[in-house]
Amino acid sequence: MANAKPVKLRAPTAGSSTTAATAASTGPRVSVAPATGALGGNGAVAQAAAALARPYTNLPDRLNVKIFFSQASGGNFVCSGTIANSTTKRMVSTAGHCVSNGAGAFHRNVVVVPGYSSRCDGCGDAPYGRWTARELTTLTEWHSFSNFKQDVGYIIVNDRNGQRIVNRLGGQGSRFNVSRDQQFRAYGYPQASPFNGFNQYVCPSKRLANDTPGSRPGPQTMRISCNMTGGSSGGGWLIAESGGLGFVNSVNSYKYVSGPKANANHMYGPYFDNEALDLFNFTVGLG
Repeated sequence: MANAKPVKLRAPTAGSSTTAATAASTGPRVSVAPATGALGGNGAVAQAAAALARPYTNLPDRLNVKIFFSQASGGNFVCSGTIANSTTKRMVSTAGHCVSNGAGAFHRNVVVVPGYSSRCDGCGDAPYGRWTARELTTLTEWHSFSNFKQDVGYIIVNDRNGQRIVNRLGGQGSRFNVSRDQQFRAYGYPQASPFNGFNQYVCPSKRLANDTPGSRPGPQTMRISCNMTGGSSGGGWLIAESGGLGFVNSVNSYKYVSGPKANANHMYGPYFDNEALDLFNFTVGLG
């Protein structure tokens, strides 16, 4: 896992490992409840846009994951994600670009590390083990067209020592088609400068504005205040968080690095409408 590069939080332009779901229309509000897991919880939650306190054994810390993978074109990279509750108890929420290159190729050798806790490359870093991916899913609009409006992805992980990841550690809930006016807590493992990828960070922010990244179909994305960098991609935006459990309602997706919208303190994420819900249900159906 040493020497992996963060996936860049790129600016937008004007499946399982063999499958991508097709987008659909908007629909009613849907809420999937979170789960505590066998380890239980104690409600410890960071209160500032800063590194979370170690060790990452509390909720939500242990449900925030670092994702390691290889791109089909070569090179090792990292992203972030969130263990997500579902009937299968095997899902991790992330960004579409953390499972697919947006040009028709899924990533390879994907490994999920819950509560990644390291102080250097090569140090002991997996307090809850390394969970290998069985399936990767994203929407066709991301997988084939790099459409940031639908930059949503999921990972189904293999069981480890006879346990499913949610049954072992717990999982955050998910909400779709709800109001954009939320108070978010965005989590991730930023690795690009000035960060180093070893620590979890959280950005509390309300939605500041909407954005229209390109002309492909899909809902407007959302902007929050957050200075996390590459490596934080795919980290969950939680809403209604209480006692360390809440609902994933978006993910870290992109930033503008040049032009009139460039701002290091702005982070954008997709709106979870029926397209995201269909992908969630599609992924559940894979088992």
